[in-house]
Amino acid sequence: MKTNIMSAFFFWFPEHFLSIGNFLLTLIFVSFILRSKKPPGSTWAWLLFITVIPYVGIPFYLIFSGRKFRTKFQRKESLFEPKPKDGKGSMDSIERILANMGTPPARFNSEASVISSGIDAYNELTQLIESAKKDIYLTTFIFADDNVGRSLLELLKRKVEKGVSVRILLDSLGSIWGRTPSFKEFKNSGGKIGYFMPLIHLPFRGRSNLRNHRKIVIVDSEKSILGGMNIAKEYMGPTSNSDRWIDLGIKISGPSVHDLVSIFAKDWKFATKEDLKPLPPHVDAESGKHKLQIVASGPDVLGDPLYDSILTLIYKARKRIWVSTPYFIPDESLAKALQLASQRGIEVRILIPKKSNHFLADLARGTYMRQLDSSGCHISFLPKMIHAKAFLVDEDYALIGSANFDMRSLLYNFEIGTFITSKDGIRSLEDWFKRYLNETTEKLPRTSFWIDLAEGVGRVLGPLI
Repeated sequence: MKTNIMSAFFFWFPEHFLSIGNFLLTLIFVSFILRSKKPPGSTWAWLLFITVIPYVGIPFYLIFSGRKFRTKFQRKESLFEPKPKDGKGSMDSIERILANMGTPPARFNSEASVISSGIDAYNELTQLIESAKKDIYLTTFIFADDNVGRSLLELLKRKVEKGVSVRILLDSLGSIWGRTPSFKEFKNSGGKIGYFMPLIHLPFRGRSNLRNHRKIVIVDSEKSILGGMNIAKEYMGPTSNSDRWIDLGIKISGPSVHDLVSIFAKDWKFATKEDLKPLPPHVDAESGKHKLQIVASGPDVLGDPLYDSILTLIYKARKRIWVSTPYFIPDESLAKALQLASQRGIEVRILIPKKSNHFLADLARGTYMRQLDSSGCHISFLPKMIHAKAFLVDEDYALIGSANFDMRSLLYNFEIGTFITSKDGIRSLEDWFKRYLNETTEKLPRTSFWIDLAEGVGRVLGPLI
């Protein structure tokens, strides 16, 4: 009898102990999440994940939840010193918000032109690379092993052989997705390549879920192209392609390029530990008709400059708010701001693909689309894939960059954007919007009990996508 009791105890105790340990561990992580000041949607998603499947949720939280670097090395060096919070002068409210986060100031006398087709993007990029005399800095999320990627890599290799210093910075996750070409000959010729945040790294530096989503090409620290286009045939090419996605870029020259060089230099040092030669002190150009402000957003900057400025502009809008994005997964604050804007008479248009290349993103956007549609917002569907990331408010602000209108881009990824406040630049983006808005439909997909249920689950999990 005694033996049976002891056997039952030793069988029961480990299982009971594990249950208690699981409860306490879950309680600790729930408490930590509630104190972490995450966006409400992200908070609820992680709470659900951890409480329902703690053995999976807790490890995932440890690996993927962080979004700001804490150590001095991980944060990298600050790009620009934050301005005093009570800063005065000629800055408007957006410039002041960005200045308080250490974002580069707005630069006058720049040149800028919108790149609105894949053929133009490829031609502009090849011409820009061909013009290089000293150095080329290129960072991209995807550098594909296709005819576009291989042709541009060959061009870069030839520039190296002519004495131009060429550095390519790739995101490690994007490199896996995009199946990069072989860089062996490029490196043998003297070209340099760096990989940002390896998925598996020793010693552990940063977090694997924080990706470098920036797309920038800089030549001789004088001219640059940035935007949403990766180096792949889906985005650009020398000839027309009916399967090519609709995307946007912007070519700039002048003082704003100086800020892009600084951003690239910090990213490059973080990935390779190599310091780039510092630029001479910034001097505003004497000619140029555009006023531009470069905005770097991500784990390495104070606050969330892209998110905060977009939210502020939605509340400031007087006439219109036009958004273009492939993946529309806002949080509750952005969705409510757009809803209130429409209810106070602002024209709100959301330009998205009828079907994107990510099923989960399409599922997660469903309830947000219906919420905004019921408030009078115009949800405009293009019949083909649109990858352009653009934001237009009134006749005052235009934003072109790499960030999607979702929480991964606005709060987690390393992103880059350009605010344009000059009339000509805003008019160019307005013309681009009008061109594609004329090709859209505004009929939302039919709903049913099961669709509502799936979209509801998608809304809960959206912050984790």
